[in-house]
Amino acid sequence: MQLQPGDEQYVTLDGALKTPLSLLFMVVFFTRGYLAWIISLTFVEDRARLLKFFYTTTEQFGLALLVGAPALMVFVLITQVKTEIAPWVSASFKVLPLLLWFSWIVDGVLLLSLISQLWPTFSFVKAVLLFGWLMVGWMLLFSRHLRRFISLVVNR
Repeated sequence: MQLQPGDEQYVTLDGALKTPLSLLFMVVFFTRGYLAWIISLTFVEDRARLLKFFYTTTEQFGLALLVGAPALMVFVLITQVKTEIAPWVSASFKVLPLLLWFSWIVDGVLLLSLISQLWPTFSFVKAVLLFGWLMVGWMLLFSRHLRRFISLVVNR
């Protein structure tokens, strides 16, 4: 790995790579279906009622789980980034942008279905989700930190 001037913000004192906060935000944003599902498991009275608060149909919940599956793979890859990176992690990081773009596109379909369910009414939660979706798209397109982090992991 060739460090360039300015790369010290990506490396800890031990030599391990720091995970960018934008990547962690993307993983949490895309796995919100799994987080809602885990929270619903703790809701003893009626588990389905809490999920219906977030997703009006079963298909929407299935789409949310589909959105989160690549993000869970990304999370597993992030946990494997240490001072010594295994070769399979470096090879897998090459497809990381594709996984994130897949999640972003499927999440756009999910948000479109959520917004179209109650179209004329305004929902603050759906507006925040749409804003978060647009932010993730912006980060995927223009984040230099994310691109540099991926290139450092791939070239290690």
